[in-house]
Amino acid sequence: MLTPFRVVPLAQERIWGGTRLGPPRTLPIGELWLVGPSLAVADGPHAGRTLDALAAELGPSLVGSAAPTRRGPRFPLLLKLLDPASWLSVQIHPNDAVARVLGGPEAVGKAEAWYVLEADPGAELIAGARPGVREADLRAAMRGGASTTSLLARHAVTAGDVLLVAAGTLHAVGPGVLLYELQQPSDLTYRVDDWGRPTSRTRPIHTKEALASVVPQNRAVVRATDGAGRVAACRHFTLDVVDAPTRLDPAWRTVQLVTAVGAPADLAGIGWTARLEPLETIVVPAAARAWELRPSPGGRALVAALPWRDERRVRSPRVVGEPGLEPGTSGI
Repeated sequence: MLTPFRVVPLAQERIWGGTRLGPPRTLPIGELWLVGPSLAVADGPHAGRTLDALAAELGPSLVGSAAPTRRGPRFPLLLKLLDPASWLSVQIHPNDAVARVLGGPEAVGKAEAWYVLEADPGAELIAGARPGVREADLRAAMRGGASTTSLLARHAVTAGDVLLVAAGTLHAVGPGVLLYELQQPSDLTYRVDDWGRPTSRTRPIHTKEALASVVPQNRAVVRATDGAGRVAACRHFTLDVVDAPTRLDPAWRTVQLVTAVGAPADLAGIGWTARLEPLETIVVPAAARAWELRPSPGGRALVAALPWRDERRVRSPRVVGEPGLEPGTSGI
């Protein structure tokens, strides 16, 4: 039987990185990749293999029947932590169709969800244009190399806030936050405005690609979360907060990525147990059958998964209500 396993995290140096994710190397650590196609299994019989290679071999028993069938990455999710000490560039990610045009037939777009783990006073995120900004003015600023930041909406955030950022949305992450970022398995990023940093071969401005990718009418709304439940959902992924003993059943439909937040969390299923320390993550395969998640008092867990119809999530001692299905979705 396929049982849960951990993944070897990958620290990424960034000029804007902070100190929460580890001591600086040549540059500060800005991102810690927790789960993704290129990362390796850390333990168990498949240790050392990448998630993409494992997904190609095991198929639905790992990723679930809800995983998209397409060319490109076989493992369907990418999960990161971000720790900026200064602003990330104003940037944009393409949707699937534009990604294939710009990046080739196996390229994947990038929708993402942000969950704010920590936030200093005054911390902000940028997402979408300000109300009343005309598409022509936004495109003109992008095309002419002018600063776009005055045209974009700033969102003050605190710990527990969530933003769902659709592909095609101009956005930037500001200093003073520790961010959990769930996304499609893509790192296609087109830089629009870099806050006056000099351009270089490694940090160019991608005007042509950004103009092809932007959806000017896209907006993002900050959602404050004060308890458990579904906090983000789209046709590419779902994100739930769990703060009490909960029975979860992937039912061969979806892989589940579980991250402890604030305190340890214990997991137990048929023939396996695991304990996660804060910000540790484990991959629960779709074939793992029903299992129980128990966050410690004062803690919670984030559960990322794929959307699917007829989903059942039972929480002891009561049933967790699910939002209704929206037309055109694959099951939220």
